[in-house]
Amino acid sequence: MGNIKASDIANFLGEELEGIDISINTVSSFLNLKENTLVFINKEFNLSNVKNLLVICKKKDYEKNTKKSGISYIYCDNPRLAFAKVVQKFFVIKKQPYISKSALISQNAIIHPSVSIGENCVIGSGVNINQGTIILNNVVISDNVKIGKFCFIKSGSVIGEDGFGFDFDEDRVPIRLPHLGSVFIDNYVEIGSLNTVQKGTIDNTIINSHSKLSDHVHIAHNCNIGKNCIISAHAQICGSVKIGNNCWIGANSSIIQNVEIKDNVTVGIGSVVIGNVNKNKKIMGFESLDLINLRKIKKKFDYGKY
Repeated sequence: MGNIKASDIANFLGEELEGIDISINTVSSFLNLKENTLVFINKEFNLSNVKNLLVICKKKDYEKNTKKSGISYIYCDNPRLAFAKVVQKFFVIKKQPYISKSALISQNAIIHPSVSIGENCVIGSGVNINQGTIILNNVVISDNVKIGKFCFIKSGSVIGEDGFGFDFDEDRVPIRLPHLGSVFIDNYVEIGSLNTVQKGTIDNTIINSHSKLSDHVHIAHNCNIGKNCIISAHAQICGSVKIGNNCWIGANSSIIQNVEIKDNVTVGIGSVVIGNVNKNKKIMGFESLDLINLRKIKKKFDYGKY
């Protein structure tokens, strides 16, 4: 798409346009500015002599700089968010729904006509995939998984296979515990590349609406991930973990089984979470947990041995 008027972008955002109503062909980055493009800036800036540029920025940042001819402005409180909305609206090509001939889809699966499924995917019996969901290539969705509306599943992910559950007989031989549950993924969820989401032992593993998982994330059996959560790359969520709404789980984090993380928690990059975390907390580092619970759990360990 191209030749979008700056005034159309401003109207879409519900903001005023300052400057000439120029035509915008595409977007550019702040470090590589090009003519007739849209750019967002989240800090003080000093623009080069690029003509016909549309800048989304905060008004306070604009006011600290000299006006330049040939540049138009849209002011808002969150330029990055506004930029994302504009790109989705004007610059992303909307593809028609498509199901690859190489996909293996069970006759007992229910697939909405607006769903797209890529090359070499395997869709099991009893799977239900709802409106507008996009599944890329080489994805496995096992039996009875339910996927909501407008989800996005990237290549190579495996959803709904058995979790890692064993007990031991009298000879210490591991005996697999069969998993009878499945996976429920609510609306507007994104699953990154090479994710594993294991089905529940009895009840379902659940990922609630608008949560976003980056690449190489592992969600073990019986987990319940709340709404609007961000789980960054290589995070490992062990079995029966419950994560509240609006949480941020940093890259390379590990959360031990049966932990409950309540609403609005931020888990820093590389953290190892070994206990429950109360709402609105920010934690980081090795053996991360709410400091209130730290005093209780320390009694269980003799750190002098290590």
